[in-house]
Amino acid sequence: MKSLIRKVAAGVLAAATMLGIAGLGATTASAEDATGTLTVTSSDAAFNGKKVNAYQMFSASPDAAGQNATYTLASPWDNFFKTNADELGITGVTDANVSEKAYDYVYSLNQQDMKLAEFATKASNWAKKAGNNVSAVNPAATAKASGSQYVATFANLPLGYYVVSPEAGSTSNKRHTDAMLVNVTATTKNINLKSEYPTVDKTIDADKKGDSAQIGSKVNFQLKSKVPDTSEYTNYVFKIVDTLSAGLDFNNDVTVKVGDATLTATTDYSVTTKGKTVTIDLSNYVKTDNASKAGKGILVTYSATLNENAFVGTPDQNNPGNLNSAKVQYSNGPSEENIGESTPSETHSYTFNFNLKKIYKEGDTENALAGAKFQLLDSDKTVISLVKKSDNVYRPAKTSDTDEVTEVETPATGIIEFTGLKAGTYYLKETFAPKGYNKLSDPVKVTINATINKTTGALESWTVNGSAPTADVTVPVVKIENKKGALLPDTGGMGTVLFTVFGVLIVALGAGWYVKSNRKSRHAA
Repeated sequence: MKSLIRKVAAGVLAAATMLGIAGLGATTASAEDATGTLTVTSSDAAFNGKKVNAYQMFSASPDAAGQNATYTLASPWDNFFKTNADELGITGVTDANVSEKAYDYVYSLNQQDMKLAEFATKASNWAKKAGNNVSAVNPAATAKASGSQYVATFANLPLGYYVVSPEAGSTSNKRHTDAMLVNVTATTKNINLKSEYPTVDKTIDADKKGDSAQIGSKVNFQLKSKVPDTSEYTNYVFKIVDTLSAGLDFNNDVTVKVGDATLTATTDYSVTTKGKTVTIDLSNYVKTDNASKAGKGILVTYSATLNENAFVGTPDQNNPGNLNSAKVQYSNGPSEENIGESTPSETHSYTFNFNLKKIYKEGDTENALAGAKFQLLDSDKTVISLVKKSDNVYRPAKTSDTDEVTEVETPATGIIEFTGLKAGTYYLKETFAPKGYNKLSDPVKVTINATINKTTGALESWTVNGSAPTADVTVPVVKIENKKGALLPDTGGMGTVLFTVFGVLIVALGAGWYVKSNRKSRHAA
């Protein structure tokens, strides 16, 4: 293969530098085994953990000052330039001159940015196809957090001219490609990834990452994303994949807006469900007339109902609670198999419980009281319909339930559990007291407080009437005491009783004497 030696004048070099064709920076390395370090940097958090592949198109031997270099086409790229010669506008390509023709073509692009970007896309797509036998640098670089940036680093990289292709890339609205052409002709080379990765941000309502909910109630979700630039793709996949927890039932009420326009279901997008996974496919919409749509905001809204399978209480390592997540699946390569995924965006829906414990006291001893009846009221003191979940455990009823009750009765243990409640204020109203006990005249107030991290949606703490669950008492307890119905006190003792008896006798004797005196008077007359 013929080596290419091009001495570039200082003025031409300045123009080439802007477009990454000529070597940058000084170096003392000129031997064929010289290496450099290449870093790819982005401020986009979605870049974290992504792999970056680099394919050497030309090897390079720069001079001591790094102002000029000898370039040699890497053998796997011979076929690329010969196969695409007509499309690229390269004439007279032969096996003998392909290296020189390739150099001349790439060099001619140095002041035509969009053509250079289009060429980068074409070269990247070619390299990714397994049948073309273009090997990526091994190992690939993986982006890691570095301060406020995310950096992928190639160390000990042979000097040369590279096609750099980030994994799961989006496209730039200005460059229209993720692929980059990079000179590594110095000890270090740093480049910035200008692409914006497709992401989705899932929230409850407009801005909550976590909230509490009651069984039977709706949880309203929002999914926010952006229309990607698809100009480098013939076909493009763009799907929002949302996974609900077992405790949430999808209500099939999706709406989608792009900018100020409300999209039409089945025409602009489709919604499919599989188990708890909801997929909103916008592939055709974002591809059609993409130039007018790229960068516009996507807003998806829908609701789900918290069901009886919802996890209640404090999530732990064995059960994350009612965790829900959404991600974007999108094209990141020339074939249908090249699909990337965004980092999942998570929300949390929490629900709580407490135990009513009915007691009476004998001295300082507490005893369970059976047979007391209660209603559970909401913050407006409206009766909450309940469904029996298991023995002495009740949850709020859903609209589809048919075995609702509005009153529950304490068992021998005196304990009834109310479960599946959102944070807030409730009241326990006693409707019947066991014989010999006085019924409460006023409802008992119950307050469930929850502290949820605004950024992560994590549940930090929760209490019922100020008591938090513990390892020993996992369900907070609300104790309600009934007093025995003792006899009201009398006034006076036996003296009073005897006085009353004697009084009655005196009255009776006086009445008898009066009757007898009247009879004698009548006879005397």
